Amino acid sequence: MNLNHKDIQAIVRTLDDSPYDELQLENAEFSLYLKRTAAGWTQQQQTLQAATPLQLTTAAAAVPAALLPASEAAPTEAGLVDVRSPMVGTFYRAPQPGAAPYVEIGAPVASNTIIAIIEVMKLMCSIPALTAGTVHEILVQDAQLVEKGQLLMRVKPGPV
Repeated sequence: MNLNHKDIQAIVRTLDDSPYDELQLENAEFSLYLKRTAAGWTQQQQTLQAATPLQLTTAAAAVPAALLPASEAAPTEAGLVDVRSPMVGTFYRAPQPGAAPYVEIGAPVASNTIIAIIEVMKLMCSIPALTAGTVHEILVQDAQLVEKGQLLMRVKPGPV
């Protein structure tokens, strides 16, 4: 059973009318965690396969190079890891207006470090770095509309 965006929206609407601030659903096939913050709901969803979680909706999952224009398929420098948008939405560098950005160029990140959020229909989706290292480039402006697969940041892998 996989939850699609429409399913998650229905769950969030139900939660909006409840006193609860968190929800965690798990079974053998998926895990979904929703949390209400001042900026709205954040979501983490995983599809579980053979004990290896694969980040879906909220992770900046690698987009196959064949689906990207040739100019975007390779990083500008060898050894950099591209962080791409997993969805269409509005890119935000900070958790709320006026707050400090999640990361800056040169900031160390772990694979689960939240580097940005993307808002889709009032649902805030956290974007993790997916690799440990240092933020090398930030390629999107705050509050900019991004496309699925669009390059957001580049991370230089290495120890944190």
